[in-house]
Amino acid sequence: MLIKEMAPASVAAPGTRTTKGYFMASTSLPASAKEATTRELRGITLFRDHADEIRFEHGTWLIPSQSDLTSVYEVVLGRRGESCECAAYAYQSGSCKHIYAASIARAKSSPCAGCGRRFRHRDLTEVLEDHESLTWFVGDLLCWSCQHDHGGIT
Repeated sequence: MLIKEMAPASVAAPGTRTTKGYFMASTSLPASAKEATTRELRGITLFRDHADEIRFEHGTWLIPSQSDLTSVYEVVLGRRGESCECAAYAYQSGSCKHIYAASIARAKSSPCAGCGRRFRHRDLTEVLEDHESLTWFVGDLLCWSCQHDHGGIT
């Protein structure tokens, strides 16, 4: 019978407080959780819209600006942390949309074993056991240019 006494007879309207012996949350998630979700979604959108323009040079990801077509933001993703030169990263806590876009780009790309430049996985070819070249090892990933310049490994 204790269960019946604790259970509400009806559901209270959202945002109202009750004085019974049970607890009902009347607030939503904190603002920071909403911002993080928004930043992640904006980073996904940024990657989806500008994936072909994202470059990796000298250990830095160059992420295009969505508001200024001639600007890029430098993003560093490393073992010691991440950083971006945008205002959102400088003044707010957590990752910005550029860091999320760079993280997606890093996850969807690999370096070529020949030239060292990063390419999307779909643009790389894996060296198989039956290759004729002694330059590459089985499992190495090669871009189209290196593949054809060094013997046409298929």
